[in-house]
Amino acid sequence: MTRRILSAALVVTLGMCTFGAAHADQRAMTSTATVKNDLKYLMYTPDGYGTSNAPYPLVVWLHGGDQGGGDIDKVKSSGMPKLIEEGKQLPFLIFSPQNPSEELLYPIEKVEAALEEVISKYRVDRSRIYVVGYSRGGFGAWAMAEQYPDKFAAVVPIAGGGNRHYLSRTNEKAAFWVFHGTDDDVIPLSDSVIMYERLKALKRNARLSVLEGVDHSHVERATLNDPELWDWLLKQRLDVAPK
Repeated sequence: MTRRILSAALVVTLGMCTFGAAHADQRAMTSTATVKNDLKYLMYTPDGYGTSNAPYPLVVWLHGGDQGGGDIDKVKSSGMPKLIEEGKQLPFLIFSPQNPSEELLYPIEKVEAALEEVISKYRVDRSRIYVVGYSRGGFGAWAMAEQYPDKFAAVVPIAGGGNRHYLSRTNEKAAFWVFHGTDDDVIPLSDSVIMYERLKALKRNARLSVLEGVDHSHVERATLNDPELWDWLLKQRLDVAPK
């Protein structure tokens, strides 16, 4: 009896599906919606930029998780913008977009669109564009390198992780320098090691600096205070077709 009831129910169900299919429609459509790019950002121009006609290298700085939102002054509280506020002179243009979310990862499509806008307004050497990111911004740096492989000559993720399966999409000519602290209890050191080892397997130009005894909150400052980093960045260059 139970078997006959189930069989009857199945017939009814299949009949309903067949009846509905006769009235279904699936069309190919194209969205005409526009996405407003309202990213706020800080823009640093080095001494001499205003009196020079030369193109300058540019660093994209992606901050950590606690500076997101709508208050652009928060971005000055750490990282490269804080070094600038403290008087440090750097030989780059520095574009520091603010993540509009206090909880989510960077919207890298918006970051890239804003970067193109910056490039159109400033004398940027397109062969020397670098992305440096810390923590949540480190995840953003990895993602930018994977999604926009022809954009960056160098990528510097600090205490961030990413999707190693897409590292094959990165530019074979780009250079990577990965930083992480041994005592990081927020983003595990293994997150960076996995990414680095995948890069080496792909024969990318990659190096890893593991900072002994450094935790998550101090690895950003320790990395940015390394003068070798800035010298190394300036040496990185891509072959870019002129615009």
